[in-house]
Amino acid sequence: MSRQAAAPRTDYPDTSTSYALSSQHPEFIAHLQNLVYIANSSETRTILSSLTHSLPIRHLTLSYVEPTMMTSIASLCQLTVLTLVIIPGLSFMRQTSHIPNHHIRTKVLCIQVEPDERPPTLDQPMATSANIGFPAIISLFSNHPITMQGLSINVHQEYCSADAVLHFFDALISLRPTDDDEDALPAWEDLVGLRLKMPWKEEFFILDESILQIPHDGLAALHALVYLTALELGDLGTCRIDDDALLNLALSLPYLQHLFLGTRQFWEEAPRATLWGISHILSYCHSLQKLGLLFYCGLGQHLLESAARNTLITTLHVGFSPPHSSVTVAAFFAHSLPNLNSIMVEPRESHSKHAHSRTDLTLPDRDARIQEWNRILELTREFVEL
Repeated sequence: MSRQAAAPRTDYPDTSTSYALSSQHPEFIAHLQNLVYIANSSETRTILSSLTHSLPIRHLTLSYVEPTMMTSIASLCQLTVLTLVIIPGLSFMRQTSHIPNHHIRTKVLCIQVEPDERPPTLDQPMATSANIGFPAIISLFSNHPITMQGLSINVHQEYCSADAVLHFFDALISLRPTDDDEDALPAWEDLVGLRLKMPWKEEFFILDESILQIPHDGLAALHALVYLTALELGDLGTCRIDDDALLNLALSLPYLQHLFLGTRQFWEEAPRATLWGISHILSYCHSLQKLGLLFYCGLGQHLLESAARNTLITTLHVGFSPPHSSVTVAAFFAHSLPNLNSIMVEPRESHSKHAHSRTDLTLPDRDARIQEWNRILELTREFVEL
């Protein structure tokens, strides 16, 4: 099957901060194109009951109340960006069949799951509330048929063990229609951009970070999203993703233009992919423009001359990938990424999650790695000019 790849939408709105809009005069809604409203449930219900087909709203941000009330969003025919904020204790999340027929259409859907700030109780132990994130999103999709081109999800890391992420991927893809009813479930064939952000709360601490690492085949469920042009999983633990997994990903998602896997966090586990895994991606994703991967700086038994080539990528995000074998890496970059002019490591703030278990003396020397990657980049430029 042939399909023209759509340009990926990467300017998703930042939903990390909630804003409140006082609604003393609901008639103002009739003139609004952008509405951001995070408030108590009763006021949100007032806003939802005011939504009609004639409203020109293009950007809408609301807290999720309960399934029946949210159906009024389907009346907004000019909607471009929809952001739904799920607030534990206030958002009523459950799967139900007692909802009027409706279909929500938007170019970009953003879902933000707020952390559960409530203290644990006998009826609601912390172990249960910590799992509210992904199941709440699945309930949302089960209740509301939504057509979108871009999907951006923000869930705090405390909800995101590898098992929870894998179950979410499987459950999300299983929602695809099984018949010819296009309004039955999310239309994944329209999806071209998927972003999953998993920020860390400062007080969140985990003793064994291996439970955050997905297995080498952990992205297999996403292979069904064959028309993706942007896949951004920068906070996901992808150290165990190897060259074979990257090959399967590239074969399944050939339209990718933006790909980021695990490069926004510092991990203590060494990456298993190699430079040849990068070659796999370049071989089959011919339109790739932005790339971020964790990898070991080696080629194995492969010949440099056989590696794939990409002239579109100018910045490579390497995360915490340890730099070594400078000549080999620079020669590979000069051959496969001849227009490379920038190499980016993980953000400095990603080290804060180790504050409870490490001292300044044992923290990874990010500055030293930056210096070494810059040296590799300079060597790459010299090789390109030869």
